Amino acid sequence: MLIHTRSLWIIVASFAALVFAICCAAQQKINKVDQERARGVLLKVKDAIDKNYYDPTFHGYDLNARFQAADQKLADVSSFEMGMNVVGWAVQGLADSHTTFLPPLRNVLVYSGWRMEMVGQTCMISAIEPNSDAWKQGLRPGDIVQKVDDYQPTRSNFGQIRYIFSVLAPLAQYHFVIAGTSQPARSVTTRSRLVNIPLTNMPGATTTQQLQRSAEGDWVVYKTRAVEVNDKLMIWKLPIFWLPESEVKREVSAARKHETLILDLRDNGGGRIDDLRWLIGTFFDHDVTVGEMVQRDKTEPLKATSFGKDAFTGKLIVLVNSESASAAEVFARTVQLEKRGVVIGDRTAGAVRVAKIIPLGQAARIPWGMEMSIARLIMSDGADLESNGVTPDTLMLPTSADLAAQRDPVLSAAAQLAGVQLSPEQPAKMFPVVWPTY
Repeated sequence: MLIHTRSLWIIVASFAALVFAICCAAQQKINKVDQERARGVLLKVKDAIDKNYYDPTFHGYDLNARFQAADQKLADVSSFEMGMNVVGWAVQGLADSHTTFLPPLRNVLVYSGWRMEMVGQTCMISAIEPNSDAWKQGLRPGDIVQKVDDYQPTRSNFGQIRYIFSVLAPLAQYHFVIAGTSQPARSVTTRSRLVNIPLTNMPGATTTQQLQRSAEGDWVVYKTRAVEVNDKLMIWKLPIFWLPESEVKREVSAARKHETLILDLRDNGGGRIDDLRWLIGTFFDHDVTVGEMVQRDKTEPLKATSFGKDAFTGKLIVLVNSESASAAEVFARTVQLEKRGVVIGDRTAGAVRVAKIIPLGQAARIPWGMEMSIARLIMSDGADLESNGVTPDTLMLPTSADLAAQRDPVLSAAAQLAGVQLSPEQPAKMFPVVWPTY
């Protein structure tokens, strides 16, 4: 599969709850038992990388030295949870978008109430949950993030920041340095909403079962949405490559009634490789060789089979942004290489590998493991999208003022290419921001 870490936990088969927290209770000094447990996790993770990573040379990186340094750090941590942070730090040294440590979920789920993303070279708040503490403290869409906690977000470190805040160590509160469009920099501290899942082994109500039930509320963010504007235009917002083939066929069948389809892959972090094949097959009247998957011991082609007469053959416009990753990037680049349509928006994340989930153990009966890159994907033109991303045919970014006013000039411009007048204010009504229910 081609997965991006931002959406990883909600698509792991049994455990779709978002993240684990280390922030709620005072931590005691780590004891020897927990220290050895953490060391055992560290050793299993290193062994998994040694055996499964697609490049046995680790592209020249000294993995042994990194893990030795991590082992020394374990002597100074204050808890098992902090030890898990050290394991995550060790893996991040490999600088691979699809090789990450997946720690055991904890019984506290953390909802920050805000979203941020890179817009060009600038980090901005993209959405704020109504009635959240972030809203009450004055954080707003369009605010420019100069700093969040100890990090100054850039294109190069944004993926690492997202992994830390969404997977490894979500926080009970975040400290921002914010710059408005016409205001001096200001400090904002926001408190996250913490949802406690009781620790229990009661039949029918175990902690694991409750975490699974919480996933239903998280999945609403990733439901596909479509609007048939008129005979000329349909807009399909696809937030993840993780849906049944029957659903793909249903949406494409609807799209065939229109002259143009705008496929909105903004904020799409990737998903399953089969879904990528299906989606490519629905837009081409011929089979497509996407590229070559270079694995540790072999190379094999990545191909998509055409849906033939059931494919959509109308005009195709694809929207991407800096959060479009993995399978979303591969799809957009395939459209460009095959000259099938036009790609509009921001340069994509540059997070493209073929990966799989490797379960490695359990902690308090909660599984943990690794997301592991098992192949690099070389596109049909010989290029590797990892760290490079996809450059749109038309580079178009929202401004800070656009985000503040909930305007979408990118979708508006795409609709105009289809001969449809759509004001920048209309998309927000068609596709309102969706938040998890909990």
